[in-house]
Amino acid sequence: MQWEVLYYQSERGESLIEDFLDALPRKARAKCLAYMDLLEEFGFNLPRSVIAKVRGDLWELRPEWAGVEYRFLYFFLVGQRVIIVHALSKKNQRLAHRDIALAESRIADVRRRLEREGTPPVRQRPS
Repeated sequence: MQWEVLYYQSERGESLIEDFLDALPRKARAKCLAYMDLLEEFGFNLPRSVIAKVRGDLWELRPEWAGVEYRFLYFFLVGQRVIIVHALSKKNQRLAHRDIALAESRIADVRRRLEREGTPPVRQRPS
């Protein structure tokens, strides 16, 4: 089963996930993109070391590079689509409540705009 990984796009057309990735060191970015490739290929069928459910519809992709833990918060949308709504470098053991709240507000934004416009506010992930 093949999944399509997409990046959340703000109302102003910004791709905050791409901006986050572009700011990473080259090897860290490559590792994060490799994890996204795994998510595209296997969806839910990845071990807890790679993905984990945060709560509700919110999941996290869990790459690590050179001692830095990166998190990509996402949800699954009908039609074999995964939408990454937030990205961060994790500094503590647990995800911050503000990061979870931000991701959940973006999920609500995606659903609202999908209902209103008929297409989700996303950007294709570069190949």
